[in-house]
Amino acid sequence: MSQTTDFFAEFPAVSKKQWLDRITKDLKGKPLEDLHWQLNGALRIDPFAHAEDYASPPYPLASAEPGWEINEDVKPEPTDAANRQALEALAFGVESLHFQINGVDELPELLNRVHLDYISLHFSGKGVSAGPAALLSALGTVAKDQGLDSKAIRGSLFFDPATAAVPDWRYTIDLLQYAHGEFPGVRCLSIDGGTAFQGTTQVVEELATLLKRGSTYLKQLTAHGLPASAVASQLQFCLHVGTSYFVEIAKLRAFKLLWLNMLKAWGAQPEYPVLDVRFSPSGYTDDLYTNMIRATTMAMSAVLGGANRLTVQPYDAGREAQAQYPQAFARRIARNVQHLLKLESGFGEFADPAAGSFYIEKLTRQLAEAAWEKVMQ
Repeated sequence: MSQTTDFFAEFPAVSKKQWLDRITKDLKGKPLEDLHWQLNGALRIDPFAHAEDYASPPYPLASAEPGWEINEDVKPEPTDAANRQALEALAFGVESLHFQINGVDELPELLNRVHLDYISLHFSGKGVSAGPAALLSALGTVAKDQGLDSKAIRGSLFFDPATAAVPDWRYTIDLLQYAHGEFPGVRCLSIDGGTAFQGTTQVVEELATLLKRGSTYLKQLTAHGLPASAVASQLQFCLHVGTSYFVEIAKLRAFKLLWLNMLKAWGAQPEYPVLDVRFSPSGYTDDLYTNMIRATTMAMSAVLGGANRLTVQPYDAGREAQAQYPQAFARRIARNVQHLLKLESGFGEFADPAAGSFYIEKLTRQLAEAAWEKVMQ
């Protein structure tokens, strides 16, 4: 069965003017501008976009590999229970584990029977902030005990030294150089955008804040002799998404464009940012079953926007006392949301699946332009 390359050819072209004329007629005298969305004080969104708005078709924001990693956050205590949860998550199809640890001595028990070269591993908490290099060293010991080279490990540290009262940039450079040689698959710097998330009305400010924080690392570490490309290769950004479906898709895509522009300004090799995406706490309500639906739509916006790694919170997150079912059930539902999107819906088969939607493309461009202007002020 053959397929024509232009399957729109049998449909007559419709100009933007024809569309607008029809919309105006259907509104029966109501102003077309009433359909516009005032996103914030300066940004007004026109819901109608057309191919004529573009000199040429927009290109996808393609990454090296389509798809994303299914992540699960592992509860930190006690250590033996955390290990059981990790093994349960792996048995039910996660591809990434995020551990919050208090000290490096926990690692052997946490990672017992976890094949380190099979998934990606991510660490946050006091055990990271107190000594990221020590944690990497301990991780290397666990890998050696499994007969693995530390270079086979993939993952990240949620380490953000710029937030310290007095950042030690020399230590940070030593850490990055050590990681580059011994743990090339581990990103050691993470910028958490959780506090910057304030909903749709502040989305431009959120993007600008994240971009400025990324620029801080480029400025400080290049000043200490590290190439800008080397800095970028060690960074990841943690973005939160809420319930505004199209805005969240466009926000993630806009940040990718903004980061490429920032790297260009620094003369660095262009590289799309690594996006660790999770839900804003405000996305869930006390209606637990409503949260299941919200989890699906927020997850869709995250993967359509280009998340590299996604954490779907259980529908009873923060409200476990209200749940009628065990927490293991809530975790399984959270995983299955991503399995449905990846394995049944095929979202993981395409790089930038939102590309070509004129409305999303236009919204992406508007957000990116407004955020860049704010950064340059």
